[in-house]
Amino acid sequence: MSILCLGFLILLSSLALPALSSDVGNKPGEEKYNFLYLVSIIGNSHYFNLVESGRALARQGHHVVSLMSSSNPTSHWQKDADLLSVVVFNSSYTEQNKTSIYGDATKAMLTGQMNFFGYEWFLEKDFRDRFKVVADMWLQECDDLFSDSATMKRLQEERFDMLVGDDCIPCVPMLAQALDIPFVLESNTFAVPTKHSAWTGLPINPSYIPERVMQLTDRMTFLQRLKNVLGHYYQTIVHFHLGVASFVGYDKLKVKYNIKPEVSTLESYKQALLYFMHGSFGLEFPRPLQPNIKYVLYNAGSNPNQAMDEEVAKFLDTAPDGVVLFSLGSNLRILGKEGRIFADAFASLPFRVLWQSNTNLTGLQLGNNTMVARWLPMIKVMEHVNVRAYVSHAASFSTNEAMWTGLPMVGIPFYEDQMDFMVRVEARGAGLTLDINGLTSETLSRAIRRVMTEPGFPKNAERVSKIMRDLQNTERPVDNVARWILHVTKFGGNHLRPTVMDLNFVQRNLLDVYLFIGLVLASVIMINVSVCYICCRCMCRSGRGDHFKKE
Repeated sequence: MSILCLGFLILLSSLALPALSSDVGNKPGEEKYNFLYLVSIIGNSHYFNLVESGRALARQGHHVVSLMSSSNPTSHWQKDADLLSVVVFNSSYTEQNKTSIYGDATKAMLTGQMNFFGYEWFLEKDFRDRFKVVADMWLQECDDLFSDSATMKRLQEERFDMLVGDDCIPCVPMLAQALDIPFVLESNTFAVPTKHSAWTGLPINPSYIPERVMQLTDRMTFLQRLKNVLGHYYQTIVHFHLGVASFVGYDKLKVKYNIKPEVSTLESYKQALLYFMHGSFGLEFPRPLQPNIKYVLYNAGSNPNQAMDEEVAKFLDTAPDGVVLFSLGSNLRILGKEGRIFADAFASLPFRVLWQSNTNLTGLQLGNNTMVARWLPMIKVMEHVNVRAYVSHAASFSTNEAMWTGLPMVGIPFYEDQMDFMVRVEARGAGLTLDINGLTSETLSRAIRRVMTEPGFPKNAERVSKIMRDLQNTERPVDNVARWILHVTKFGGNHLRPTVMDLNFVQRNLLDVYLFIGLVLASVIMINVSVCYICCRCMCRSGRGDHFKKE
């Protein structure tokens, strides 16, 4: 009897196994997808950080293709050759052309020509001219991509499931339309009211959401709120609809290559399934978001195993009084007289200084306490116990890295979002801002001493760090980005897309409703006034008639 039961169980098991195997094989989580990344036209930090989610997806077994411009350095993708497939399109620009254009912009930044708060940043002609040169280069490279028939044919044959791109490049939604695939956008900064309200349907309220480059926090006086309201409408109209950031050139490209010309570039942006903003509410001011907008950190804590040079490690390990980390980013290639200011300020400090620089510092007399490194594993260095402060231009990625690791900052912002980030850092009590205009070695040295010695700065920076880390639900923040990209790839984004994205200006602002209510109220008032008027006239006539009768 027991043998018969055993045989019966074996038979049932053999019948059930194929079905179980089939169910496992069809699990949505095990399906592999084909992703295309376009984050490289701008290059440098934009590429290195935004492509992190692509690396995470590739490690999970998905196929990821990185679309590169031939003007980008090969070093951008060589280290990812074992993870990502690379497709290079032919650009009208060379690597030297692009470096020169960015170099001119950074020279202007160092002299303070692009450091403005308020409206004056757009009124500065030199700023507009320099920005236009960069914007024209991005537009031309977009044209180059679509004119490269061999590359476009290869991309069409790949049959991608999703395009992931940098929101600074209007070419991304155009490419998605040309390949007929959905797309996700990644921003390198926090949500900017001026542009992201139009691009994503983001709720805005100028009473507590500061516009960019206004030097305002989320707590404003009456005059500050007035400035914020005027600034929002000024920048919306002048900069994004009439200025150098308008989409006129890209709309012409859509017509030229017949890429859904009936849909404008602005409307094309609104078709993104998901929109990532870079940052964390540990640092960002609280504000409402739509379900399809996610605040994420692309790079914080993502490279803990990167090797550190032995000399750098020894320099950090043997610095009991602390180390100041200094970097002005990957785009800065030329350092003029400002280099002398930095060198003198660092030499006067009683702490060691680790200076990361791509520029040639020949001719600068550095102090005995200063070490220069061409490349550093930034997060690993920031997390070193002896690194006590970070001095930088306060760019998006490095600022969030510093806050993630709890480093107080001295920020010397050059441009736009860098100034906004330092407003947030100062509002949290985690750093100090210095103006590049009029910067001296004494003011820089004094600011560094303050953030290194006054207990409030490291304490507040550590609090921001703890909040940032506690808000993450994955060990590596970039894994959260990959998870959301996979989510909309599997299920689409309609369940996250707010209806406001499909409403026109009149519907979105309820102008038709208010007009109807106004007309109804006006009609009621007119009817009441008319009735009262008629009644009064009747009463007056009746009164006169009675008077005549008495006579």
